[in-house]
Amino acid sequence: MATRALIGYLDTDGVTRLTTTYNHYDGYPSNLGKALKNFFDSDTLARDIAEYGYISYIDPKNGDIEANNKQAPGYVELPDNFIEAMDKIAEEIDAHGADYGYIWDNEKGEWITIENEGIGEMSQELEMELAHLKDKFDSEETNEAYHVGDDKEVVTKESSEINEDLIAKAEMALKGKADLGDYLKSLKNDIRLNGEEGYSDYTTDEDWEEDYFNYTSLNEAFARQMKYRAGIIK
Repeated sequence: MATRALIGYLDTDGVTRLTTTYNHYDGYPSNLGKALKNFFDSDTLARDIAEYGYISYIDPKNGDIEANNKQAPGYVELPDNFIEAMDKIAEEIDAHGADYGYIWDNEKGEWITIENEGIGEMSQELEMELAHLKDKFDSEETNEAYHVGDDKEVVTKESSEINEDLIAKAEMALKGKADLGDYLKSLKNDIRLNGEEGYSDYTTDEDWEEDYFNYTSLNEAFARQMKYRAGIIK
């Protein structure tokens, strides 16, 4: 049985971007992880392997690469917001059907290993592993200035605080749903960035269920698109 993995090169010099390659067989840390650390443990080599596009297998004993398919690598420009960027990397790992993600940190010059235990869990692990890169992104709690009124006075719009009561209502209404943690994390990010006004008329469980359905439908469509691009599905 294939143990799929994503090999990614995280570039934080200039445009913040993730370059990705799909690995099909033996993506375990004891195999692929070992091969990457033994034979692709420099910035140049890590970038080269992430630009391979498609890999069937890498031999951990000698670094030999087997590639049965020719495929272009993926290039993903990441959001300016650090947390959103980590979410995006987690989504990429999951969209490739990967059991593991191996991300080259070009600041520290090392591979980090992320096991796929759901997008939310991966995103949190990425936040911890790559916390030293926060200054490469805009601050999570950014202030946004914009003009309002006839006299064009400038006011400041600050990132919204999280309404924990609202989150609790959503969690209660959706108790037992699959991927609830991922949905709640997305909900918190939306409230933090855009405020809670969009949820002011959510008064019944059905309102939350509809929002959850829309969220999961969009994620499934995104995952199908990425798997198609990766050649995982036809």
